[in-house]
Amino acid sequence: MRGLLFSLLFALFLPASAADKLSIEGRELELKAQARACYLGFIKLYDADYFRGPAEGGSATRCVRVSYLRDFSASELDEATRKIYNDLHGDAVADRHRAWLERIGLAYRAVRPGDRYLYCVDAAGAGALIRDGAPVLSISSDDFAQRFLQIWVRSEDADQAPEWSFGRC
Repeated sequence: MRGLLFSLLFALFLPASAADKLSIEGRELELKAQARACYLGFIKLYDADYFRGPAEGGSATRCVRVSYLRDFSASELDEATRKIYNDLHGDAVADRHRAWLERIGLAYRAVRPGDRYLYCVDAAGAGALIRDGAPVLSISSDDFAQRFLQIWVRSEDADQAPEWSFGRC
């Protein structure tokens, strides 16, 4: 049931007209922070925007929008995702979530500058990956969905601003 429900919700992820808002299921998420990811401090990879909705029962919908600044093949995205996920969570967790990581890898498509992936975790803990406004993958595992978000956002501070997981410029 949850998979079907989230599939229906998945189709309702729409960008808001204002650059500092994101509209999901008729609710507006607020832009909390922006950062640029760089390798070695100067090779620009992507811009990240972190959005957060109001808390619902102690949790909130959170999204990270990644806007690419350079070309990456699908296999490069897959390899980077697996490496970062493993570095963050360790071998045992990565092995436990191997099937989800494989689904993500199969869902990736090559990106060029200007392409965007949006990843959201709803208040109930399910995740959704969206590419340039089109649904790509629904993630029903709460544990994986939360941990996958940590590729970009490790945690939040008291003001709900993100602690970024990547190197910045």
